[in-house]
Amino acid sequence: MQARRGSRRTLWIGILLSCVVTPMLPDPARAGNDMGLEVGPVESVGGAICVSYEVEEPFTPRLTETLESGMPATVTFEVGLWKRRALWFDKLVLAIRSEHKIVYDDWARAFRIRSGLNPPRSRKVPNLDSLATFLFQARRLPIADGAALDSTSTYYVSVRVTIRPVAAEDLGEIESWLSGEDAKTEGGRGLPRYLLGLAVSLSGLGDRTALAKSERFVPAWFGASRRPG
Repeated sequence: MQARRGSRRTLWIGILLSCVVTPMLPDPARAGNDMGLEVGPVESVGGAICVSYEVEEPFTPRLTETLESGMPATVTFEVGLWKRRALWFDKLVLAIRSEHKIVYDDWARAFRIRSGLNPPRSRKVPNLDSLATFLFQARRLPIADGAALDSTSTYYVSVRVTIRPVAAEDLGEIESWLSGEDAKTEGGRGLPRYLLGLAVSLSGLGDRTALAKSERFVPAWFGASRRPG
């Protein structure tokens, strides 16, 4: 256990040093939908309204370097089902939010993913390509019961994806998770908390986000032989 703690300490020191020496230049790729987020199609599967989406380019070269150096990040998806309303704001019918903490575990030589709460679910993937496939592609995600929607109203689905650095207060939990210790245990873990926070601030990794919408649909279309032109 002492050897492993020493390895964790060395890892965090390496992260901090790499953040300090990396030029903190603005990354123009953080804004807009340059992540290649595409939403659609919306389908009815067994009576459930389902949506598919894909993020084609979630990682910039700078973000790739930062993640592979061991800096943790959080990936959040917010999926919303909206009802169109003429001469008024569209109505949010329901929203689904999912959050995933990711970090490269140098000990396991793999990316660790922790998703959800009560209880959280953990998974390991070997590289960034596997990480992109696991997190950034959704096929026929069920979001609503079709029978609960107005069959003649017009709807669409929005998807927002955000990649952001893990907050300083979460870094102790991340390190405990990696080492298999209880997240509430204090002391003897890697770098002091203020240095971990400094590593986050020096990483230059700001929020990277994208928002996209599906094509509009009418639930009654799914029961018809073909959609109106």
